[in-house]
Amino acid sequence: MPSAIIVEDEVLASERLRVLLEECQVVLLKTFHHAQPALDWLSVHEVDIVFADIGLPEMNGLEFVERIKRVAKKQPHVIFTTAYEEHALRAFELAAADYLLKPIKLARLQAALDRVGEKDEENADSFTHFKVFNRDRMVEIPWQQARYLLAEHKTVFLFTGDGKSYELPKTLVHWEEVLNDKVIRVHRNALVFRHTLDCLIRLDNDDDEGNASWGAQVLDVAEPLPVSRRQLSAIRRILRDGQ
Repeated sequence: MPSAIIVEDEVLASERLRVLLEECQVVLLKTFHHAQPALDWLSVHEVDIVFADIGLPEMNGLEFVERIKRVAKKQPHVIFTTAYEEHALRAFELAAADYLLKPIKLARLQAALDRVGEKDEENADSFTHFKVFNRDRMVEIPWQQARYLLAEHKTVFLFTGDGKSYELPKTLVHWEEVLNDKVIRVHRNALVFRHTLDCLIRLDNDDDEGNASWGAQVLDVAEPLPVSRRQLSAIRRILRDGQ
């Protein structure tokens, strides 16, 4: 059975969703009424699905999901819950699995859960090759040969261990979802394959540790890739634990 958490500030709404999830045989692990405690929990725990209200206090649900991508121990599927339709486009840009309007109906919830199940079947260790064009022909590149993905001016590029680069279709968020645990976001515009992470390198001589700039040294890549401060702790954890 899939597991879930609810992040919802309205008690009645969270209780209704809890009852519906029980009917759908989803294991509810936790309910949060604020975003930050949920982010703290996701940094050390794993869950299959996060149900996130868009109208959360302190930070809205869209910002909450952007932060999930930076801190979660394992990326969950996200299903937004809201009383309003106007955020749907942005929600799907964030690779949300679905967008449920309140009051949530049982049949609609089950359809969203079915969609998540289908995505899991598609993505479960099924990604083996990138398909790219090289000199007007299609080439398949095993993901193990990739080193990192970089987004520049709305275009995503794949860089391989032999120093070549290829243009990829779709967005960096799309590839982050497809590749899942194979990659880690090191910066807002860069994904690095976990098996290629070598170490962190200090990029400046600032005596203040809090203001230090860091780069990720990647296998077969001469120059380290800049690491955002938000991602620093996650990368250190991967290097420490060998994940």
